[in-house]
Amino acid sequence: MRMWFRPVKGIAFCIVAAFFGSQAMAQVQVKRSFPSAKRISAFDNTTFCTAFLSDGSLLTIRDIPIVDLRDVDKIAFNPTGSSLALMRGKKPVSIYSFRDRNKKLFELKEQRKSKELKGRKNLNFFVPGPVGAELMKDASKGDIVPVAMCYGADARNFLVSNSLGEIIVYDTKAYLPQAYIQGKAVATAITMSPNNYFIAAGTGKNIDIWNFQTKELRTSLPMPAEVTELVFSADASQMAVVTADKRLTIFDTKTWDKVDIFDKIGGTLTSPSFHPDGKYISVVKDGNAIVIMNLKNSVPEQTLDENPGGVTGSRFFVNKQTSDVFMLSNRAKGLVFWDANGLNPFFGKLMSKEVDAKMNEWVKMMQGESMEDYAIRVNDETRLKQQQLFAQEVATELAGDRISIDNPFVGEYDASKNMLNIGFNALPAIALEVPSNEVGDFKDGKNLKFDNAVYVLNDKDEFELAYVEVRNETTNKVYIYDNIGRTKLTALEADENFVPLEIMQQASREEIQLKEIKEAVIEEKKQDKLITENTQIDVRTEVIPGVDANGNKILNYKVGYQYEVINKEFSAKEDFPSGGYDIERSNAAMSLMKIIKNAFEGDFSKYLSEGKQVKVIVTGSADASPIRGRIAYNGQYGEFIDEPYYKDGNLDNITVTKASGITANEQLALMRAAGVKNYIEKNVTTLDNTKNEYEYHVEVAKERGGEFRKINVEFVIMDAFPAK
Repeated sequence: MRMWFRPVKGIAFCIVAAFFGSQAMAQVQVKRSFPSAKRISAFDNTTFCTAFLSDGSLLTIRDIPIVDLRDVDKIAFNPTGSSLALMRGKKPVSIYSFRDRNKKLFELKEQRKSKELKGRKNLNFFVPGPVGAELMKDASKGDIVPVAMCYGADARNFLVSNSLGEIIVYDTKAYLPQAYIQGKAVATAITMSPNNYFIAAGTGKNIDIWNFQTKELRTSLPMPAEVTELVFSADASQMAVVTADKRLTIFDTKTWDKVDIFDKIGGTLTSPSFHPDGKYISVVKDGNAIVIMNLKNSVPEQTLDENPGGVTGSRFFVNKQTSDVFMLSNRAKGLVFWDANGLNPFFGKLMSKEVDAKMNEWVKMMQGESMEDYAIRVNDETRLKQQQLFAQEVATELAGDRISIDNPFVGEYDASKNMLNIGFNALPAIALEVPSNEVGDFKDGKNLKFDNAVYVLNDKDEFELAYVEVRNETTNKVYIYDNIGRTKLTALEADENFVPLEIMQQASREEIQLKEIKEAVIEEKKQDKLITENTQIDVRTEVIPGVDANGNKILNYKVGYQYEVINKEFSAKEDFPSGGYDIERSNAAMSLMKIIKNAFEGDFSKYLSEGKQVKVIVTGSADASPIRGRIAYNGQYGEFIDEPYYKDGNLDNITVTKASGITANEQLALMRAAGVKNYIEKNVTTLDNTKNEYEYHVEVAKERGGEFRKINVEFVIMDAFPAK
């Protein structure tokens, strides 16, 4: 049971500025509404699945029942879309299938024996409304009741708080308790950070921040009023909290300092939701409006009037396949999908990503470049200058032709400094040096032509002119505005993603070593007539800055491997045969595995010390050739039941068992990825003592042909370059 809708086409980087136009033209608009005969009290959703509550009943789009229960108080969607967690008063939390009506998958009954709980007493807590009153009544009688619940963003963990003041951590394979975290108060609201660093628990007028890995209290944040809801941004860098005193508070998760307090929105605030790129946050105000705040300039970006009311929530979400952003909200009797692509993007993030990519290439030694020439070209001083040039180049590309749509006009003249202001509707004004005897020539902004503009971004994520040549077409004279070097390049000066040059150079040298390992393996396999030049293998290294759970800056090391067979005539011989998934039957895949083994058991083993955390992202792929009937699966890679995986970037679930076999290309691609994991676990000995977390990704091409069967493996070694 899934709700699918067709998103509009994604926006490429090269046309993003032209599409969005002026910074002031940001709009969220209704895309589609789904009326309901039921009054909606709450809802939850994934990218493609939606469920809502009405008078204790659980339904999906078009009022289709998911279960035939009438006493459901709260729901939480498994992020894969496979199931929902249901809270029903004092009863144990239960997990129901989203696909199969009334199918109960798990019930989270108390696993501890009564003697282990003997003498334990419930703590006082407050939950508003009739549901809360019933919960508090049951707890006062001695019943241990569930109070709040949430899933981890990767669907690997499920959390439930109870009236004992505990937060119980469950796995999502068998929903068995993995840890009990004892707090000093009952958590009436809980959420987990997407990077799996933190659990945030609202406990009255306090927020407890727990380190998820150690299960220890990281910090406790006092609040001026009762905490009602809290949520992390997609990159886990910020946390938003709404409190009963009509405030929205934003925290920096590195320091846990308050970075913004919105206390002038007015009205009771509920359902905070970060935009996926972190530039905006939405809140529901008084149940009859959705307010979208710009977190870069701290002002309202847009208010969606939803009279006559009945709005209980709003949530941003993204289709990662297309990069389209939407918002889902409810009305009294209906659900509304909003197109949020009209909001200006987070230009600073786009710029940083592009500049980082350019710098990673720039820092590499060029072919034929001597060590002496390289040292002159690449050093700390030239790096900063080059980074600034790239930033101006990228910002200018992002800005597009803003001046022509910004209606420039002639402003005031400062005779004491001979400076003439040129104003714009959205861009900050610039001041041109104009002799007093030429001021009279500036009568109309329409007579001004602007050439060779260079832009920068300020700390409000707004474009500013750093350089422009202004031609007065009345006299044909050119006046130059040059603020390059004096403009504050906030996005660079406050760059938390700064990687020391020596580390970047080290990674560049090691990429060369990795390529030498690759060439040696390829030559060996060619001599054995297992592959030809049609098997293309790529290896790469990249240093990725990050933050650990204590807020300390760390540098992670990404080592990537990928192959593809570029000629379809050779794919069946050198790669997987059609319908094949056994990794040992793919010469190309086994060549890639040999490169991984040689690298990690050789020069790169120094990064794989005991206990080092390593994230392994394996992407399997398949072409569009239809599977007719069923491909047998003998279970050599295990049984996969509602396995979390990423399809075209979106978290989803998949099942492959001996009984089911393989009937879809997504399953086939997953088995190819599972073969990679199986090989690594059995053959790469240096990864035996590291803490490895595997993540499956799947890509299915729209075209047919063996050339679309390829494997990509990325190893992200956490904190690979600790400070000495």
